[in-house]
Amino acid sequence: MSEKGFGKYIPTFMKVGFELLELMKRNRSHDNNIRKQDKTQEKLATVEHMLVRLEKKIQTNRENVSSLSIRLQIWLVINSGLLIAILLKLLNVY
Repeated sequence: MSEKGFGKYIPTFMKVGFELLELMKRNRSHDNNIRKQDKTQEKLATVEHMLVRLEKKIQTNRENVSSLSIRLQIWLVINSGLLIAILLKLLNVY
């Protein structure tokens, strides 16, 4: 008895199964499209992050250059003073 009742529903189950497969296929293609867009957003976020890091490095390098130029100027003043003192000593002016 149960076999006859189950046999009636097999074509219906097959239709439902095919519809489920089509839905899964459509969902998979939709998910792939979303992932493609997300990859673009991830790439943009990565580029923005790299730009921020580059700007920080540029700012650090500018600070280093300014501090080194101040040190160089101080060293040149001291060196020039010593050179003048040595010349004065050689010429017996001092």
